Amino acid sequence: MELDAPTLQMISGLMVVLCGASFILNTALNRNDPPGRLWSLAFVAGIMVAVGYGVYVISDTAWWAIALANTALVISIGALWSGSRVYNGRPSAFIIVGGLALLVGVVTILPGEEGGEWAGAALLWFIVSALGALGGAEAMRWRLRRNVNGRILAIVLFLAGAFYLGRAVTFLVDGPDSITFTTYFGTGTTSIFNMALIVTASIAVSILRAERVGSNAVGDIAVGIHSAAGVLSGPSFRQAAADHLQRAEMSERGLAVIGADIDNLPEINTAFGRTAGDEAISRFADTLRGSAPMMAQIGHLAAGRFFILAGVSSATEARAITERVQNALVDGPLGESYQIRLTASFGIADTFDHGYDLDKLSEAVNRAIDIVKHGGGNDIAVAVDAAPRDL
Repeated sequence: MELDAPTLQMISGLMVVLCGASFILNTALNRNDPPGRLWSLAFVAGIMVAVGYGVYVISDTAWWAIALANTALVISIGALWSGSRVYNGRPSAFIIVGGLALLVGVVTILPGEEGGEWAGAALLWFIVSALGALGGAEAMRWRLRRNVNGRILAIVLFLAGAFYLGRAVTFLVDGPDSITFTTYFGTGTTSIFNMALIVTASIAVSILRAERVGSNAVGDIAVGIHSAAGVLSGPSFRQAAADHLQRAEMSERGLAVIGADIDNLPEINTAFGRTAGDEAISRFADTLRGSAPMMAQIGHLAAGRFFILAGVSSATEARAITERVQNALVDGPLGESYQIRLTASFGIADTFDHGYDLDKLSEAVNRAIDIVKHGGGNDIAVAVDAAPRDL
């Protein structure tokens, strides 16, 4: 039996409805959390995509359904990206998704009935490709990166980004009636591709949501204003650091933000189990508390990443503090049963070069840590160049 493109599209829509309804129901009946709500929104939008395209398949005079479906598709992929950001402890940035969805909706609806099924298609696919790439990159960061289902989600989003980029380019170069487009990027092919990705993505995010609700790593649990590791949680650190920076600027005192990220934490979790990873985080936090200056603020941003805010009189003093922490870290093994020694990648940014804005200091520190990570880890990088300032 040969299935035509409209039939495949309807089957793909049915898969979206089934997978989406299952995820939304589980989120509603269990303890929902911010990432779960955003991922539920992705599936709600996915259902609206199926409804919109399904209505147009039944009646090609319902041109408004294309605008509805295109807008919902941007929201669906964008919500997966936003949910991944929140899962990693970062702002959702959903306002960007809303703006892009509004843009696609307007561009699609402007031609009216004459726009047909390809109204706004090229812009839609370029935006979906960009959001897919952003979502894949986010799923390869921090908490999601250390989870195999996070990496599966990254692969799904990268594939979606690559497919829709190819679809957009072929559409513009060869047109929708070309052999290349109809063979590799036509409605039937796209429906089969979407079905495979929908099932894989729904399983991955369902497991991620269940694991987040049921069990968290030491770095993901807050007890009051503190992380379970015994230092300030991410939000508490940012609040305290912003206040310290504001007061330091008024009194013209120097401060430095020192970032530290445990090397090979995902590999430790894989080789020795989650308990070893949690022990590594806890031991690292204890080392920071014992070796950082007495009045320094220590925050646990995510997983194995910590920030220290310390008063310094020069960049040399900031490096000396970092070297003291680094030396203290390698003095002892990670527990008697593991016999491995922790190392970390360190980044430093001070107010002498970067000013007193916490966001700019944090960005500079994260860039410095990334440089060390790419070089193999277990080293210190100083962010010398000031972060770009708004003109």
